[in-house]
Amino acid sequence: MSKTGGFSYSRCVLISSPQRAFCSMIQHSVTHRHPPTSNATARLHLGIDVGGTNVKLGLVDDAGQILAQTSTPTRPLGTPEAVFACAMQFAGEQLRLRGGSDELAGVGLAVPGVLDTTAMALREVVNLPGWLDQPLLELLSEAAGVPAMVVNDANAAALAEHARRGLGPHSLALVTLGTGIGCGLVVGGYPHGGDHGCAGELGHIAVRFDDQALPCTCGSRGHLEAYAGSGGVVARLRSAFESTADAEIPQGLAADSVTPREIAAHAADGDAICLGVIDETAHFVGAAIGMLAQVVDPAVVLLGGAMTFGGPDSVTGIRFIEHIRKTVRDTTLEQVGQNLIVDFASLGNDAGILGAALVARQAAADASIHIATHSD
Repeated sequence: MSKTGGFSYSRCVLISSPQRAFCSMIQHSVTHRHPPTSNATARLHLGIDVGGTNVKLGLVDDAGQILAQTSTPTRPLGTPEAVFACAMQFAGEQLRLRGGSDELAGVGLAVPGVLDTTAMALREVVNLPGWLDQPLLELLSEAAGVPAMVVNDANAAALAEHARRGLGPHSLALVTLGTGIGCGLVVGGYPHGGDHGCAGELGHIAVRFDDQALPCTCGSRGHLEAYAGSGGVVARLRSAFESTADAEIPQGLAADSVTPREIAAHAADGDAICLGVIDETAHFVGAAIGMLAQVVDPAVVLLGGAMTFGGPDSVTGIRFIEHIRKTVRDTTLEQVGQNLIVDFASLGNDAGILGAALVARQAAADASIHIATHSD
């Protein structure tokens, strides 16, 4: 173990040569947002956001500012131990560049999949084969040498958005619309994963119950993801063109790689079929959010991800969310529908890092309380 500014971190001594190369590469693509402005010691927190494609790392201060961040491909690293070693090397290097007086107070890890919050292990996860059933908190704590915490990635993003809005004890749901549909929950100011790590599986709420309900990737039928996930939207769009007399699929929409922004652009140009599919998608999403709102009663529901059709910067995105709001009002009790705020998320790709850093800060605070209590 090496020490930098009162903080212990692990070098990448157990990583193979190809993995070490990737670990070194991240030092050449670091973004520094807020260079040090004084000689005062700062307590910083490391956020690690692990995805099937990339691992994103960020050093965050107590004010929630990302001071430095980077990303590196996940697959060449493979194991949790390799990822954590590289993350700590990144943190150590950044602390050294900041003069060595700052202190790493905590480390937070955001991971996809079903997280067993008792064992802090992933019980179900896609695209991270070396991570299943691993004792993540134990491994992270050993690598970091400082207080650590593990959180589901959707809940991490929701926690960051919650803090960004200063919601305090109020509840928030962050619905992410993309290839799949996820939902992070913050209830009473704390991330909520449920007893089995499955809270927030909004994509697998049924929105159609008839014999014509579309199949979902999970094996069931009629789920929201089958209608509002990217694959479902494209499939419904093509079906709509094929069933409309004299309608031809525009060239830009014929490819399998069609994007939500392309659909939104055609809708903005007045394509009635594209508009109809987007409105129908909004109806399905609004119905699912209405069900969520009736059960959880959050103060705020935020929408993020590619399938928001351009979001707040797009006329089509605004139309999309207005239709969602209307469906929520139409399908819920007045006290719920009239008071619920439905809006776009604002933190984008930084939400996972910030949320992981937030749970790191809490872990550090809890450790301080524990030390103070036992020293009395």
